[in-house]
Amino acid sequence: MPSFQDRNRAKRVDPTKASRQQNNERSTLIDRVLQALEVNPTPQETAAQTAARIAEPEVPPTRANLIDRVLARLRGDDAPAQTIAAGFKAVAENDQTVIGRTASATAKIIEGSKEVSDAIERAVSGETQPPQRTELENAVDQLRSNYRDKLRGIAEQLQAGDITHANFRYMMGKEVKKLLTQAAVLGAGGQANMTDTQRKLLDRSVRDQLAYLDGFHRDIRELINQGKPIPNRMIGRAGSYASAAMITANQARRQSMADEVAQDDADLWEVRVLGAAEHCVDCVRYANRPAPIGTLPPIGDSQCGSNCKCQFEYGSREDLERKYGKGSS
Repeated sequence: MPSFQDRNRAKRVDPTKASRQQNNERSTLIDRVLQALEVNPTPQETAAQTAARIAEPEVPPTRANLIDRVLARLRGDDAPAQTIAAGFKAVAENDQTVIGRTASATAKIIEGSKEVSDAIERAVSGETQPPQRTELENAVDQLRSNYRDKLRGIAEQLQAGDITHANFRYMMGKEVKKLLTQAAVLGAGGQANMTDTQRKLLDRSVRDQLAYLDGFHRDIRELINQGKPIPNRMIGRAGSYASAAMITANQARRQSMADEVAQDDADLWEVRVLGAAEHCVDCVRYANRPAPIGTLPPIGDSQCGSNCKCQFEYGSREDLERKYGKGSS
């Protein structure tokens, strides 16, 4: 007969193992719901898939991937919450395990809560508006700061001899792609908002930055071939690639606004606003001049290039001209 101590030990649950089991059950439930929906997926690539393709070519299946597959199948559904609830019910009908019981309980929650139903509809359709100027600026500033440290760290590894110049180019390219993808998603207001045009803008931004990176890599390779050490200024140069995040985010946000005007004939104008920096002549000339969306030079096309700290602000012509003065018509 087992001792009290043995019986007590048998009752203990490894928290790590329990958490892993719970995550597996959730992923299985989501996958089962996906199968139960029996809806053909849309042929258009989702924004999350595009982000994965650009930033991480071989992303392993995760719970988040499953959720995105469910949302992708519901795009265009008139009643996505009801469809999801029906999927959970279908899972629960022939499953008496914890997965079936969870599915049944979840279906009841969806059907009985308008708040949950609304949340599902928002998740399917994406945010209806890109972030406001200050919100975007704060979010991208944090993103830019994080990646500046990452990129400088890669250059410091090269300087210390911990990686080769080929490794440096690969690692830098990978991080730059991830940075720009996240910036574009921020500018669009979420993955679900990404359009074909915004994906093309993102691809172009990535190609441009990788072309600049190739030039940087050639300079470094030349130093190494000459037997010269990597100077500290190269560390700062590596970190400067993070500056492209704001330009990419602004492109995505501006395209969202242009799409809104095209679809709904919305009364939206744009104005370039100076940030906290020493500005080039171009930025000063185009600042505080409200104009129809798409008519002002894009951020990054000025003399200051990727170092530009300007932002676009959007609103009705009346509101912008009241705040900034008369612009162009």
